[in-house]
Amino acid sequence: MKQLHAALALALGGLVLALTPTAATADETAHPASERRLAVRGGTLAYSPQAYVGGQALTFTGDLGVAGKRRITLQQHMNRPGDRWFPVRGFSATTAADGSFAFTFPAPAMFGIRFRVVGKGGIASPPVALNAKGQDLTVWVAGLDPRLTGGQPVAVAGVPFTIGVDTTPQLVRRPETIGLPVFTGRPLTLQRRIDGATWETVGTSTVLPDGTGVFPGVVSAAGTAVYRVRQEDIVTGGNRIGWMQSFPMYVTVLDPTTVLDPASVLGRTSPQALAQPSRPAVPAAAPVTARRGSGAASATASSRHGWYPTLWDYTWEAGQSLTSPPDVGSVRTGWWQDYADGAGRVSRQNGGLYLDSQRNNAGGPGDFGTTRATLRDAARPYGRWEVRLRLKTAEATAKDFRVLVELVPDRPEDYACGRRNIVLAEVAAHSSTMTFGARADTRQWTGTRRIPSLVHTSPAVAVEVAKGHITWFWDGRPIGTVKGRAAVSDVPMTLRFSMVGDQLAEHNQTGVVSDWQRGFAFDRGRQVVSGPKLGSSALTACES
Repeated sequence: MKQLHAALALALGGLVLALTPTAATADETAHPASERRLAVRGGTLAYSPQAYVGGQALTFTGDLGVAGKRRITLQQHMNRPGDRWFPVRGFSATTAADGSFAFTFPAPAMFGIRFRVVGKGGIASPPVALNAKGQDLTVWVAGLDPRLTGGQPVAVAGVPFTIGVDTTPQLVRRPETIGLPVFTGRPLTLQRRIDGATWETVGTSTVLPDGTGVFPGVVSAAGTAVYRVRQEDIVTGGNRIGWMQSFPMYVTVLDPTTVLDPASVLGRTSPQALAQPSRPAVPAAAPVTARRGSGAASATASSRHGWYPTLWDYTWEAGQSLTSPPDVGSVRTGWWQDYADGAGRVSRQNGGLYLDSQRNNAGGPGDFGTTRATLRDAARPYGRWEVRLRLKTAEATAKDFRVLVELVPDRPEDYACGRRNIVLAEVAAHSSTMTFGARADTRQWTGTRRIPSLVHTSPAVAVEVAKGHITWFWDGRPIGTVKGRAAVSDVPMTLRFSMVGDQLAEHNQTGVVSDWQRGFAFDRGRQVVSGPKLGSSALTACES
């Protein structure tokens, strides 16, 4: 499995790394004095195609408004209060003698940002606004008669059925899915869930000219079968587009002895119609008008205490997949493992890692189970970890998921049923309390903090783990410390995001968004042991 992920990293992520823009918060971006002297001299800047997804090859054309061959750089602006222009990493080009330029570059994955071209001598092109489309997929069982199935995916054991997929859906509360480009011929993989972390391949197909795909001849045993479809990487023609999977689809597979007429369950649909399934009707969404962020990025512990450079830094800015390595850093072996034993999904969206509890962003029934994203192949026993965190929710009529950001033992044999976990943050969509702390065999240390709604704010949470202390941070400031070796497990730890729910109760629709995730060593900056002391208590709970 590690060899497979390493191969994927080399095929996609390694190429992306050389091309992606670097992420920066307001307090981390360099503000060169020369920026104030840049002048726009009637130049132009345009790009095509206008509808694109993160990592897709964009062609930029224009001129600087002044003749002369000169070196140019590409700059990016995140469009938040206090942000500045900063260079896009890995770009280098030169104008023609008349000051014109034309180049191809992988598209950023965010919407509401700007690019411009800057030439030597303090000359800048006018900026262009960039709004990426958001990749997504919807899946269904083709040929169903909704009058007989209640609209639920149903099949009959031993009777072949067809699964359809739409790679260009128009989703409720997802305006960035309107007008998605069609990648005809893109490989599609149909997978069946074995457990929360394991999916087996049961079929392959490709995207048709209308954006759909079909998997005919699917056969299942009686019971409940869970399927998903992956649209695979595109790494040709200058594209660096990572794979993305659909939400899980639960199919009730009936025992044929209980069905008088299996054809009535599947509907009396011709084989030709099954081979070209129609998209289910989806309400149209409003055009995208929102900018990238409504407020300036808050301070970080890594900047305040001088932790840089990073060991690894995931920014999700150029269409990476979950198995792409980090954008920056000295540890480039990591990848993210997704887990879902319910209706949720781990993906990336608008330049961030995203855990979502179900397909419908507008809420409604169907939010259950646990969804997780765990960083693999980048563990260490000591160091610093920092993430930016926010939540989304469309309802408040059921119970909330427990949302956790943790360090957990990387090796299964070290996990000890959760008795060595370090919690950076435990929150809920409709709570004003954050819990954090550490566990060590029979003892636990716990702190609490009143916080503003994470639906409306995006704090940076961090932890520093040393041999003699653990310190927690909120927006760069220490909020708790445990001194001594008692709370430190001395085993390799890794970062994990979880949205914890059970299989029986309905939960509030919830999304967990982390714009970036970063790891740091101890050889730079200041160690911090000045946080409030955390109280300890006996540890009796044990988790799977």
